[in-house]
Amino acid sequence: MIRERESGSINGVHLEQERRKGFGVLLPIVEIDPSRNGENITQPKLFTIIEKKSKPETGKIAGQISFPGETAKIHNEPMGDNIIGGIAEVTDNDYTIRNNIFFMRDSSFIKERIFINGNPFDMAILIHVGPFDNAIKPVDVNEVSPNGPMTIQEIRRKDPTRDSRIVRRIVHQVADLEDSEGLIRRVVSDFFNFPTLRIPLRAILPDGFSSIRDFFQERERTVDVIGSLSKPSLSS
Repeated sequence: MIRERESGSINGVHLEQERRKGFGVLLPIVEIDPSRNGENITQPKLFTIIEKKSKPETGKIAGQISFPGETAKIHNEPMGDNIIGGIAEVTDNDYTIRNNIFFMRDSSFIKERIFINGNPFDMAILIHVGPFDNAIKPVDVNEVSPNGPMTIQEIRRKDPTRDSRIVRRIVHQVADLEDSEGLIRRVVSDFFNFPTLRIPLRAILPDGFSSIRDFFQERERTVDVIGSLSKPSLSS
């Protein structure tokens, strides 16, 4: 039985109290489709969004294909809170959040491997069980719109020249990491091979969480930690 948020850790994953340098979190979310069989591991489909607003301090350009994510609201913000903030770019369905999204204890969390303007961002690779079709309606409709699931290969074909107007550069960073280390494939493989290590996202919902809409609205009252982010560079 999962002990939620006890002593700042969840089944050994210290997400609540652990200090972190990351300025935010990126959320590659894999759709597990039973009809795809082995393709779930070899060519995982990832939920993608379209950025609706440009934001130079975080490298966003309106119209880009991206992954959901969230800039931290305070320095050393607990990763769990940061992840739930990013979920507002994915779904407004609280049932989906509590019951259909999982992480893997030993492989889902990658620290400080994604960079925007030279500043480190964390990555949380999550698993969504079932088709995205009916569950996806972002709360944060002013910032993003859903673009549907895509494989890394499909993303690369959309933007073979790495034109930053088409695909956000951090997505290309994830694709490069996947080519070299297979981080996403490993999480999906672990999901199938080690079911006892699956932990539902509800295990890291903040204390007093009532709905993703309420959480998002409260979060929007706080300014992002972006003051120390430099101007956009070619490495973002």
